[in-house]
Amino acid sequence: MRNIGIVGLGRVGTALALSFQKCGFTVYAATKGTSQGKVSGEGNYTVGELSHVVQKAEVLFITTPDGVISTIVQQLANYSEINLKAVLHMSGALPSDVLSPLKKRRIAVGSLHPLQSFASHQCAINNLPGSYFTYEGDSCLEEWVTTVVKGWGGKLKILSSPASKMIYHAGACIASNYLVALFKLSMECFRAAGFSEGEAREAILPLMRGTFHNLGHLPPESALTGPISRGDMEVIKGHITCLARELPSALPSYCTLATVIGEMAFASGKLSPEQYRDLIKSCTGGMTHG
Repeated sequence: MRNIGIVGLGRVGTALALSFQKCGFTVYAATKGTSQGKVSGEGNYTVGELSHVVQKAEVLFITTPDGVISTIVQQLANYSEINLKAVLHMSGALPSDVLSPLKKRRIAVGSLHPLQSFASHQCAINNLPGSYFTYEGDSCLEEWVTTVVKGWGGKLKILSSPASKMIYHAGACIASNYLVALFKLSMECFRAAGFSEGEAREAILPLMRGTFHNLGHLPPESALTGPISRGDMEVIKGHITCLARELPSALPSYCTLATVIGEMAFASGKLSPEQYRDLIKSCTGGMTHG
C-alpha cells in the first residue's frame, strides 16, 4: 500500500505527509474548503476534498483533534465510492474502536501514535522521524505499520489491547506535559528567590538535562538525588514551611511528588521506616495546609 491519504494538515499531519513522501509514498491530503491542487515548498503532495482523497488513497490517516474523529468516520462510512483498504487515527488516548463503523466497508482499522512532543510545525517535521510509536488495532496491519515506522527510523510497540491505550497515554502526558508544569513550578520558586526569568531558565535547564542524562543510564532509584534520598527530613520540612509562606500554590504538588520520591527511596533502602513515616506525615500536613 503506497498511496497515503491524510485528513488534517496540522503539525502532525504535515510532518506525516513529509515523512511518507521522503520514503517514496504518494500522498493525498484532505483539508476542509481547499480546492484540488499541489502543495510545494516543504513537500509536494496533492491536496483536495476528502471525497477525492478516499478514491485515490489506500491507507488514510486521521490527524485531526480527537473530538473530530467520529465526524470523519461518519463521513467515510457514508461515501459511496471509496478505495481505502485501511484507516488509522493518530490519537494517543482513543482506541481503534472509534473507527469500527468502517469495518462494515471491509476497511481495516488501527491507531498509530507518535510518542513525541510537537510544539510547532517545524518541531513536528524535525521530531517525527526517529520517534517511538505505539500501534493498537487490527493485526493485519501490524506488518505494514512496522515497515513504515522502520522506514522513518523509529521504533514501534504494539499494544496488547484497546484498554491499554489510556494508561499508556496518561504516562506519556506525565513524561511530557507534566514536565512542563514541573519546570514552571521550579521557575516560580527561583523567581521568588530573586532570579529573573532568564536567570532561572539558565540555571534550571542544565540541572534538568543532567537528570535526564542520569535516567538514560540508571534506573530511577539510582538516578535519585537530593535530600529525600539522603534521609534529610529537616530540609524537607524547611521546604514545606517556606513554600507555605512564600509560594503556597506550589505546596500540594511539592508534597505529592515528595511522597512518590519517598516511596522510591524507602523501597530501595535509602530511607528507614521511621524516616519514611516522618516524610509521609510532613507531606500530608503540607498538602492539607496548601
